[in-house]
Amino acid sequence: MAPSLGKGEALSEQNKKAVEFLGWELNGEELGAAYKFVLIVSFLAAIVIAGIIFLSPAIVVVNLFVGGATFLTPIYILLPLLGMVVFATYYVQNYPLEEARAEQVRALTYVPEILGYMVMSMKLSPNLEKSIEFAAEHGRGKIAEDFKKLLWDVQLGVYSSVAEASDALAYRWGAFSDEFKKALMRIRASVIETTEAKRFALLDQTMDEILESIKNKMEQYARDLNQPTMILFYVGVLLPLILIIILPVGSSFSGAPLANPIVLFAIYNIIIPLVTLWFAFSVISKRPPTYVAPEIKDNFPGLPPKGTMRLGNGFVSIFFVVVVVLIAGSSISFFVSQQGVPPKILYDALGLEEGTPQLLALDKQRTEVLSKAGYQLKYFDIPTGVLYNELIAQGFPVEEAEKRVKSEEQAFFTKPANDITPYNFIFGLLITVSLSVFVYLYYNNIYKRKAQLEIVEMESEFKDSIYILASRMGENKPVEEALKHTMDFLPQFKISKRIFSKTLDNIALLAMPLEQAFFDPNYGSLKNIPSSLISGSVRLLVDSVQLGVNVAARTMIALSIQLDNAEKVANNLKILVSDVTGMMKTMSLFIAPMVLGITTSLQKIVIITLSSIASSNIATELDLSNLDVPGGAGIPNTFSGINVGSFIDPAAVAGMATPTQFVIIVAIYVVELLLIMTYFTTKIEEDNDLLVRINIARFFPISVIIFVLSIIISNILVGGFLA
Repeated sequence: MAPSLGKGEALSEQNKKAVEFLGWELNGEELGAAYKFVLIVSFLAAIVIAGIIFLSPAIVVVNLFVGGATFLTPIYILLPLLGMVVFATYYVQNYPLEEARAEQVRALTYVPEILGYMVMSMKLSPNLEKSIEFAAEHGRGKIAEDFKKLLWDVQLGVYSSVAEASDALAYRWGAFSDEFKKALMRIRASVIETTEAKRFALLDQTMDEILESIKNKMEQYARDLNQPTMILFYVGVLLPLILIIILPVGSSFSGAPLANPIVLFAIYNIIIPLVTLWFAFSVISKRPPTYVAPEIKDNFPGLPPKGTMRLGNGFVSIFFVVVVVLIAGSSISFFVSQQGVPPKILYDALGLEEGTPQLLALDKQRTEVLSKAGYQLKYFDIPTGVLYNELIAQGFPVEEAEKRVKSEEQAFFTKPANDITPYNFIFGLLITVSLSVFVYLYYNNIYKRKAQLEIVEMESEFKDSIYILASRMGENKPVEEALKHTMDFLPQFKISKRIFSKTLDNIALLAMPLEQAFFDPNYGSLKNIPSSLISGSVRLLVDSVQLGVNVAARTMIALSIQLDNAEKVANNLKILVSDVTGMMKTMSLFIAPMVLGITTSLQKIVIITLSSIASSNIATELDLSNLDVPGGAGIPNTFSGINVGSFIDPAAVAGMATPTQFVIIVAIYVVELLLIMTYFTTKIEEDNDLLVRINIARFFPISVIIFVLSIIISNILVGGFLA
């Protein structure tokens, strides 16, 4: 990678600390070569991409953003590309520091966990080396890897003793986790305490302080979520609402096609979702890892065959059900769009007279609307239409006449009474798609979720059963008898039926030793229990039993305290973020669809108002009093002698998105926003992809129905207002 690019470069002080903390073999010249190489390559790539855009049909889309100001086209193309070049270079240049900060966040969970294992070992035997070895074996994350490397370095002679190595490790971590540095030094100091009581007191104080420190950092993290949450609300909900007013007004006065359907699609369905998604990912990446939910594989016992769902006593293909829902929903949507409810074709059979109001009116057709308004079917056609020929007869140039006709057509069909948007068909398709997504995601994951919840329940039961198990072994009873006593004492627990009972059967009937009774790949009681918490704890039990039941009893008591501490950290975070995630769920499920549904009606008001002002100007110029200009009456087109209508570009008004196009664009955006917000809130609460998919399945139909109802109600209100 052209090492000469970084010749003479040195690491900044921050990057130097980060590299030392991460244990990377990276020097300043290598990092300098890397980010300069990325700068050169990304800059060349930006130039190539810009050239491709200039020479391809994509340039047409870019020109839509700039309107007539084509001199801005290179800026619109190059500025985002150069921004990505700067971002890529900055990312590589600061990668060590960002990775160190990510480890710092992960340490909020891993530090109390691994220190808990150290304290557990130190209480059993005040030996620093054994406690570090024990913690390295059972801990997680980079800190566990650092402990393993520490022991290896001591054996290689890099450090003269474990104490010296632990001091070096403590100070290396100190810049990123001060609480770990202090705790590690206190644990080391506990070795020299003269009595066991003093040692235990120091170790307990160390754990209390580390948990309090972690709790404070968790609270700070939860408080820090408020600002990102509000930003997501502003970007995801308020910004689209503001843009629907700004873009048409700016477009009509500047002449730039800012409200063109392609531009709106790019803004609403690409740019805003990408910004929202990037921001959501950046917030999630700062979440401390806490509880890891059990992973349920496709072959887990009790699950239906992959890709199927239970129906009665049998199974049916989920894909088949999805296809049926799509076909049935699309057919019903089309039928209702053409016939309404009750259907027109059934009026005779139902004994209804022609003209009887329908519960759900059929979608208006273009020919029907024009005929009802007293216009010929080709009234707005170019060049054969009546309006076009009237404008030509008045002396308007051909190009100007075409713009005026399109502007009048846009204004006419935007009026609620003349709106030919196929609402029934669009709403039906939206609900159909949402139900299809529900069936596919829900039934592909709900059975796994139920199995996962069973394992989670067993983990909770295991924490309770540890006390019973430890107390029995503390009486010098064999572990087999302790397991039987626990099973008999807690017969209603699933863990007693699925693990303890199976373990005792393996020992009694198959003559297996304790370890094999638990971990045998074919008959072990933990074979189908995908819980790292249970398997890790049982492994600890098996290892400690070899040192005697008294040691095992003390180990289990210490483990119980350790698991309680870990649970406190996880529950603490969940409680702290519950207010924020609750608000976000409400926003994505109710507020966002409702507000965005209202924007579809606001768009009509804005376009009708602008068209009316422009149309009034046309009517003044041409004295075309016979034109039925929607909303034109009573709206002044002059202020203080200034003809406002003359500032509005008819071509820009004509090029604005129609109600049909805008409803489709906003509907797509509602779906995107729901996916992003549901992913965000679920991952903040619990890092569980299975739960993300189920929540999307549950929320999708609800959000779509609220969006549909919002459009219907707002259309009724806006229709009455404009009438």
